[in-house]
Parts: sequence; C-alpha cells; structure tokens
Amino acid sequence: MTEKKNVYLTLHKNFVRTDIEYEDKVTGETKTFNQVTLPKGTVIDSIDVGSYQFSPLFANESKYRGENFRDIPLLADREVWLKRTILDADGQPVLDESGKPEKDTVKVMPQEIKEAVERQRSEYLAEHAKDSKDKGRQDLGSKVAEARDGSQALGARGDAARSRENARA
Repeated sequence: MTEKKNVYLTLHKNFVRTDIEYEDKVTGETKTFNQVTLPKGTVIDSIDVGSYQFSPLFANESKYRGENFRDIPLLADREVWLKRTILDADGQPVLDESGKPEKDTVKVMPQEIKEAVERQRSEYLAEHAKDSKDKGRQDLGSKVAEARDGSQALGARGDAARSRENARA
C-alpha cells in the first residue's frame, strides 16, 4: 500500500496571503513567498495554534470549494514549522538581544494541521448555524406577530365595512 505523498489543506482566502514580495539580501533580486495564518480556535495536541503562521511553497485556488478558498499542498512526511511572534502584556512584540521579535515555534505534521483545521471549521459552522437558527426563530416570531396584528387590523376594517353595508340595507 502506498502512502499519500501530499496532504491538502483548504482554507478561506482571508487566511492565505500569496505572492508577498521581498528583496533577496544576497542577490538583490525581488522574490515572492506565500503565508498562511491558522484560524483562531485551531488546537493541536491541546495547544491553541490559532494565529500561528507558516510559509507554504504553493497556495492555489481550490478545485472543489470555489474561488474563495485556497488549496495548500504540503508534503505528508515533512514537519511544518508554525511560528508566532511573542507579545508582551501591552501587545507589543518581545525583542531578543539582536533586536528581532522573538518567535514561538511549534513543529507539527501536515495531517495534524489538516485534522485540526477541519475540526475547528466544523465547530465554527455548528456554532454559527445554531446562532442563525435562533435568529431565524426570532425573526419568524416577529413576522408572525406582525402578520397577526395586520390581520386583526384588516379584520377590524372589514367589520366596520360590513356594519356600514348593513346600515344602508
């Protein structure tokens, strides 16, 4: 049995930045890279890796989910290094002795990322579906009340019209 060579991670385009330009320090030539930010609430091995980032080689428009999603192919047998800048209590980056921001790094396998993102997405959708159902019920309840008030108003006008007709007869 052959193992899968790639693991495909699918994320909304808001979590994926493509073709970010930078100047190569050695050659001076302009190059590009991609950057993926994991959605908040993504948990791997009881560590919340939401807002951690990594730079995949490719980020393509999704074949199956449409233009608003991106497929990110990752090699199945290679670790992905997820990084996040460490912030102090005021939300400012903590700097190391060389003046660069300190990074928190978590090393995980691509399949773990895929499963965590899928779990986070299903929890998010379930939570928002529940919210929209509650909102829909409230909207339906208010629509029923409006319809009832309207029909009572029509009924009152209908009674008045009938009593005028009876008075003429």
